[in-house]
Amino acid sequence: MSGDLGSEQALVHDEAQEVLDFWFAIPMEKQFGRDAALDAEIASRFGALRKELCRTKAAAWRDDPDSLLAAIVVLDQFSRNIYRDSAKAYAADPLAVELCRLAIQRGWESRYATEERAFLYMPLMHAEDIALQRLSVTKFAELGGDNLPFAIGHLEVIARFGRFPTRNDALGRETTPDERAYLDGPDDENGPPKA
Repeated sequence: MSGDLGSEQALVHDEAQEVLDFWFAIPMEKQFGRDAALDAEIASRFGALRKELCRTKAAAWRDDPDSLLAAIVVLDQFSRNIYRDSAKAYAADPLAVELCRLAIQRGWESRYATEERAFLYMPLMHAEDIALQRLSVTKFAELGGDNLPFAIGHLEVIARFGRFPTRNDALGRETTPDERAYLDGPDDENGPPKA
């Protein structure tokens, strides 16, 4: 990684391609699982890039579909790996949502393969906002595939609580009795992971 990330379009494209090649070579079960070695590798390889994207609001990463998708992967997915179980894991979510909506607004969705579109829409599924959750369900329904039940499961949690109780500890939020019962209950295979 360079010392001045994102300052030149050619550099941005190379870094974006590195992100996409890395992420989409990982088996899905590892992408969504807990793996300390993967978390450490992502932090080592892409931690500085994530910080730079946050600092610059991904300004140089908005001009082409691949760079925009790579920025979303870094901000939404890699944040969760690098800062697992801490407030920083969610700190870049608003920027990831902004970039997701920008791609949709520009009509870039059709330029992505199915798996790439799923990660384009992940910031919507991760949002603690009912309107964004509804948009997530709409987009995953349009996409088809295995992610729709997860989008619906996330929507149901937000509809019930207005937030993801699984984030309460990391974000320093008080857990309500209803949320405690939910957290102590059986795992919902389509909702946010409880562990």
